[in-house]
Amino acid sequence: MAVEYYTPGVYVEEVSSGSKAVTAVPTSIVGFIGETKIGTPNQATLITTWADYFDNFVGYTKKDKINPRGTVVKDENGNVVKEAVPNPKTTDLDWAIYAFFANGGSKCYVTGIKNASGSFVDVVDTKKDKDKEKDAKANKVVPPVAKKSNFNLVSAIIGNDGGPGKRTGINCFKEIDEVAILCAPGVTDSAVQQEILSYCEIFNIFAILDAPESLDDLKKYGLSSDLNGLSQLSAKCASKQAALYFPWVNVYDAEAKEDIAVAPSGFIAGIYSRVDSVRGVYKAPANEPVRLAKSLAYSLSDKEQETLNQKGVNCIRDFSDMGIRVWGARTTICDIDPEWRYINVRRVFNMVEKSVKNGSKWAVFEPNDSFLWIKLKRNITSFLTRIYNSGALAGANANEAFFVKCDASNNPQENIDAGIVTIEVGIAVVKPAEFIVFKISQKDPGADDAEAEGAEEAPAEE
Repeated sequence: MAVEYYTPGVYVEEVSSGSKAVTAVPTSIVGFIGETKIGTPNQATLITTWADYFDNFVGYTKKDKINPRGTVVKDENGNVVKEAVPNPKTTDLDWAIYAFFANGGSKCYVTGIKNASGSFVDVVDTKKDKDKEKDAKANKVVPPVAKKSNFNLVSAIIGNDGGPGKRTGINCFKEIDEVAILCAPGVTDSAVQQEILSYCEIFNIFAILDAPESLDDLKKYGLSSDLNGLSQLSAKCASKQAALYFPWVNVYDAEAKEDIAVAPSGFIAGIYSRVDSVRGVYKAPANEPVRLAKSLAYSLSDKEQETLNQKGVNCIRDFSDMGIRVWGARTTICDIDPEWRYINVRRVFNMVEKSVKNGSKWAVFEPNDSFLWIKLKRNITSFLTRIYNSGALAGANANEAFFVKCDASNNPQENIDAGIVTIEVGIAVVKPAEFIVFKISQKDPGADDAEAEGAEEAPAEE
């Protein structure tokens, strides 16, 4: 509004309504990290289709073209004709991305941390180096020092944060605000998983972890190589921001012409994305079919799953009447902190917290008075009302589902003097019906019918 008007006339001024809509942030965009064949290492690349990933990280190989009779094709000059042949899916990350899109995934960021063909690192033939060293000693010649690759998969995934443009490993995702889920498919090393959990706790990102492919691998964690040992694994990676899945999934490899075991995280990430788009982030990502799955590395019974479920190990089960399905929806901290028992509850909180944060940045440096408090409360209330109407919050009405408090009672003068505005928000997220209980008893023949007939014949009281 202008302070003074000097010339007579008509003036038009735009006045803000004060309404700043809070928009829900994406919940199903996944950050994948792992070993790749080609592509730029340590750079988060947006991938929206399997073909997109293939072109960026798998690629083609030039091979001799063979005609239907099995002979090599040559051109008019006698030169062998080369053709581009697609490389097979070989790394854990290759199969994870393939399973991700097959199960409903729509968008992800991929960080390649090593070229599986060896072009990212120098590969040394140690046998030849030793032979050269022996020959040099015999001739009394000092051999040159052999170049040895110091590449380590665990260290490469953990990476370093050297600032913008110099980040490696999972730190590359710090430049991507959209990522809501993080996976390192097939990597079950405890050091990597702990680093991922730490990263996810800091940035409010949910982690999908893979259990070891074989129960014998539990010995690396100091656990027994049986289901009892597996049930204790979740405690070693306990976090409200993580879920652990077992067992690995068998799929058919057309190149190898045999079944291979694939880490479950790629399948699960795709299922998260599918459920989010079809139902919403509030729906537990369980009791969902696993596409591409031919069988499982381990088949579990109800009794065997009992302890695993209580400890936060989500099982993939093969049912005779329903097929292969995800049959668990708990976080790894469920046995320690029941408040964050269910995956969907944690992910809804992540979404609400990030949405409110992003949608309230306009208020920074605004006058800290009752007018600002009213605007903030109105905007957040409107956002949570939409979330309630979508079915994400429990309660017979909006007042039972959530509350927003921003007034003088939680913004005393000392806070105002310090430049602080406090908004208290409480939400009641719907929890999954994990156990369906039917109470069935024997019925006395005709007893209820006689009582009903008597009630119908009884005269109404005047």
